[in-house]
Amino acid sequence: MTSQYDYSKIQFECVVLRKHFIRDVKYYCYVLDKYLLMSTKPKDEKPKYVLFLQLSQQVGWITEQKDNKLIIKALTIRYQSKFKDFTGKTEDLHIIRQQIKNKVTFVKISDFYEAQYNLGKGSSAKVIQIKEIGSESTLLAAKAIDKHYLQKSQFGMKAFLNEVEILNLLNKQCINAPFIKLYETFEGDYTYYLILDLMQGRTLAEEMELWKELFPIKSVRIIMQQLLEGVRILHENNIIHRDLKPDNIMFREQDQYDTLIIVDFGLSTFTEVSKYQFPKCGTPGYVAPEVLNLIDRDQKYDKVCDVFSCGCIFYKLLFGHSLFYGNSFNEVLAQNKKCNFILDGRDMDMIPLDAQQLLKRMLAKNPLERITAKQALESDFFICPVTQSQQNISKMLKTNNSSNIFQPTTEGQLSEADSPFQRVQNTNNEQIDFDSDISENKSSSIQIRQLPSVKKPSFSKMEETNLDSFYTKDPLSSFKKINAISLKSLNESQDNKIYQSEIDQMQRISLFNRYKDN
Repeated sequence: MTSQYDYSKIQFECVVLRKHFIRDVKYYCYVLDKYLLMSTKPKDEKPKYVLFLQLSQQVGWITEQKDNKLIIKALTIRYQSKFKDFTGKTEDLHIIRQQIKNKVTFVKISDFYEAQYNLGKGSSAKVIQIKEIGSESTLLAAKAIDKHYLQKSQFGMKAFLNEVEILNLLNKQCINAPFIKLYETFEGDYTYYLILDLMQGRTLAEEMELWKELFPIKSVRIIMQQLLEGVRILHENNIIHRDLKPDNIMFREQDQYDTLIIVDFGLSTFTEVSKYQFPKCGTPGYVAPEVLNLIDRDQKYDKVCDVFSCGCIFYKLLFGHSLFYGNSFNEVLAQNKKCNFILDGRDMDMIPLDAQQLLKRMLAKNPLERITAKQALESDFFICPVTQSQQNISKMLKTNNSSNIFQPTTEGQLSEADSPFQRVQNTNNEQIDFDSDISENKSSSIQIRQLPSVKKPSFSKMEETNLDSFYTKDPLSSFKKINAISLKSLNESQDNKIYQSEIDQMQRISLFNRYKDN
């Protein structure tokens, strides 16, 4: 008889024990790609305990601290509506934790991390700086997402599960790639927690706001080369990001453009799926025309749609303003949909010839004529030296009175639109107000004090008779420190700090309300 479990592909195996009143029972534990198996016989065809590895499954851990180190004593799974504890060697249990992380959700985040400070918030999520227990130096970020919001939103839960799956794949296959790293996923009674890198730098959008003049061409080259390298890796792994924009580009270190990181994969998709989820999505001003003009939602578009988004970012870095202008969210969306721009004239002469050529190929309106990320990286812009100094460009800007190369389709004075998300906020009166504290009951908890009120809309649906429905996502920059606030001042802040007594209280709460084991 052939077993349904392929023991030839064991990722890890060890021995664990079930404590009983009369005697302990030894189990052989096997971690496969999709299963965690435990049986009294080696490689049993019908193991007693079978845990299918998916995010809807919860796994708990029994831990203790000794000599400032975290020790895992046992793992806990749910079996037939009861909780079963399995003890084992600490090193074995740590390996199991690493093998199954992000395939299941763990419970009781406070067993592994100490909450320190609130870093930011959106309408459906808050971000907390955390410290790993047993480590004095490891600082990370926990993105706390309201479960009720995800369940209520039409595509919220799908986007969340999709983001975890894609980040988990990228973390395993692309170790040194410029993507935000997802360490673990925890689940509380009301909240999901994504444990992520803590970014020391700002977003590209914030960097653009700080610059009073145009970015130096050298800096533009460094930024775009890393961005396109990340996109190349995504596309080689059959992933489309679909929401590339300055808000979703961060820097791991302050003022170091060679530490670029791509974040927020909530709208990303695998190209191999039969049908894209929320096919018309992104951020107006950075969306490829084939996405915005999609008629048949069962039809799939090519991954070069990301290259168009990169082209819009490239354009803004070169010229200091967005490719698509408008006085409102809807105007920007309409202009983006029409793609009525001309990349010619005196304005283009302000940038090097190799930059002009690359920009035109990235912003080709026909996706069949658009350059790929790999081809873009092979362009002269990244290989040849700068052909025109930034000083000359700035001088031309001061003397240039020519009209903008974007051809407006609305009358009146045009100015670059405010954040499209702020416009969505005014039209979406059914947003979930998540200003209240994140708190869990006694089974799982990170308790957070109130954050400053900064409301941003989240995964929102715009209904327009002429623009059709279009999906956007919360622009929360969720992996960084509060702007212009040093770590020292955070330490001195009593408003944002979480008191150690509260953390100690959380850690005294038991993992589960356990039923008596039969």
